[in-house]
Amino acid sequence: MVICFLANASLSHTKKWAQQMAKMGHEVHIISHSDAVIDGVYVHYVNYSLKNYFKTYKKVHNLIRRINPDILHAHQANTCGLYAATMKGYDFILSTWGSDILIAPEKSFILKMITKYVLKKAAYITSDSYYMSQKIIKLGGDKNKVFTFPMGVEDELLKYFHEFKNDGGLNFISNRRLEKLYNIDVIIDGFYRAFSKNKSINLNIAADGSEMERLKSKVKEYGIEDNVKFIGRYSPEDIGKLLYTNDVFISIPSSDSTSVSLLEAMCCGLFPIVSDLPANKEWVKDRENGYIINEINSEKIKEAILWCCKNKEKIKKASKVNRKIIEDKALWSNNIKMVEEIYQKMINRG
Repeated sequence: MVICFLANASLSHTKKWAQQMAKMGHEVHIISHSDAVIDGVYVHYVNYSLKNYFKTYKKVHNLIRRINPDILHAHQANTCGLYAATMKGYDFILSTWGSDILIAPEKSFILKMITKYVLKKAAYITSDSYYMSQKIIKLGGDKNKVFTFPMGVEDELLKYFHEFKNDGGLNFISNRRLEKLYNIDVIIDGFYRAFSKNKSINLNIAADGSEMERLKSKVKEYGIEDNVKFIGRYSPEDIGKLLYTNDVFISIPSSDSTSVSLLEAMCCGLFPIVSDLPANKEWVKDRENGYIINEINSEKIKEAILWCCKNKEKIKKASKVNRKIIEDKALWSNNIKMVEEIYQKMINRG
């Protein structure tokens, strides 16, 4: 089977989809608006975007015709989805990623119209949360074409399971991108307030982003450089080693669908602190297998951190619960079979 993805090849999620299909013996191509190298996959770089659509759509479409795929699969409903939706002679599958459905349509009338057009044109649509699936349907997606399942975590991650130490300290980790959406500054503010009450806690900040220097300056101003470490960008292959040395995972974006980062942390036995979003509630029960903050502010983060410090036995027990949830519902090796079934449906359509 020849598969052509329209996607950003520099993103780890794209790499995950593409390499998995290549491992299964398929010929995989990615037409990407970001240059990258992925082992076992043909990456075709074209500098396409929404803004230059009328200048570049012919180039993208001609490349699709040369590849002549059995499956055309667009990732994200805006840019990549539009180029797929306007491609004559090919049906396509659309995978929605979160912000393309939950944020972009609210930014402008034009983005909303593009999203609705792409959803209407797609033969099948994948969503990683029931909350996002409902949004897709409200935007005009056919409920009979929507398949809901998380991307999930690699089986390799199962060998990493956190062991809680008997001392009184806790290590917290945030590995979401250092961008405003993820409110890393609020995490730092809340950690600082908690640290004034409990000096046996540490915070690790992994990943990078445009907010890096501002966040480092904030930590320096607070004088907590010894207890807040910036790890920077890490390889996806190292996520297990990164996570299992920590106790608690913090992720408080203002908007999100099912986060693979959350699933990875749960798989490794970490206790998650998450924002009060519908997709998070599909995985986390407050004060049972995680902690849900109902407002994104430093006081709520402080309260959550100190609650974890006072309820260490409870968060230890939750680690096994979280591992079981992932084994039952969110292993990529199982969920990729759903993708294969969708591909077969496309083949059967002719």
